[in-house]
Amino acid sequence: MDELISDGHPVPLSVLLVTNTFPTADEPGATPCVRDQVDALRAACGVQVDVLHIDRRRKSNYLWAALRLLRMNLGQRRYDLVHAHYGHSGFVAWLQRRVPLVVTFHGCDLLSPREGALGRWLARRVAGVIVMSEQMKRVSGRSDAEVIPFGVDTGSFYPVAKAAARSRLGLAQDQRYVLFPYDPQRPVKRFDVLTATVERLAAQGEPVEILTVHGQSRERMRDFMNAADLMVLTSDREGSPMAVREALVCGLPVVSVDVGDVAELLHGVDGCALARQDPADLARQIRLVLARDQRLPAVVHARRLDAAAAARQVHALYRRLAPAGRWIGNPSHPECPDWLGKGR
Repeated sequence: MDELISDGHPVPLSVLLVTNTFPTADEPGATPCVRDQVDALRAACGVQVDVLHIDRRRKSNYLWAALRLLRMNLGQRRYDLVHAHYGHSGFVAWLQRRVPLVVTFHGCDLLSPREGALGRWLARRVAGVIVMSEQMKRVSGRSDAEVIPFGVDTGSFYPVAKAAARSRLGLAQDQRYVLFPYDPQRPVKRFDVLTATVERLAAQGEPVEILTVHGQSRERMRDFMNAADLMVLTSDREGSPMAVREALVCGLPVVSVDVGDVAELLHGVDGCALARQDPADLARQIRLVLARDQRLPAVVHARRLDAAAAARQVHALYRRLAPAGRWIGNPSHPECPDWLGKGR
């Protein structure tokens, strides 16, 4: 287990994680991959992580968080660095200047026309940038951005018998189901494209039913992924969609448009397919996957998509930014990076 060395003594790296989405009892499905990464950093890397969760449902909570981050400039240094998830949280975290700031961008916070402008501005002003795909790295304007997609909690997502999963969910055993694991009200996810595709399939004598699922617990989401016949992704844009990764480790075939890093994830995976964002092409690929009627070799994908491996990459970035924990807050120190010394 790696540790910083300070004055000859090993000291665990201490990190404040700032995020505006985190699983709670009220919202168990609120980006659980962030919690997975926190757990993996603690367990696999020995990092001390405190979480500052900004409840985005009340805008005043951003002000409260901003005041807390501003106070960090005045007191004694408690953390070796701050790590923010999503551009809005990153902007709040940027208010403290005592320690390096790492921002993980998830997708729309760099790629969308409105949020992306703030994200690109922020990416040029922080110590470290983590993105989900090579496309996001190009858009960020940071040649040193780290491409570290989230890993999957393979203790929560794994294959179970389809019949048992359907029984728990109250689904028919003889129906064909297509999983859409997003809120259909989010325009970027293009539920309209999927509904048009399903209508075309019905007209061709291939009726399927759509399962729309979002904001559910891990256990229910795992059951839906094992109960469905395939997952379909029709989004306008993505970073590195967690749902695709979770589907692969559950053995669920995927038909997707070519967004984010999906092409890389599905490369060489028999039983999955890329399609144009067009109902005719999507229907054609869905029919081929349904005709194959086979699950994927999930264990192979579980090994390459595990959350601990991604956490170790994040930890390596932490260590590069705070190699000894001595220069932080002291711009005259020879190990101080340019971003702090020049007040960028």
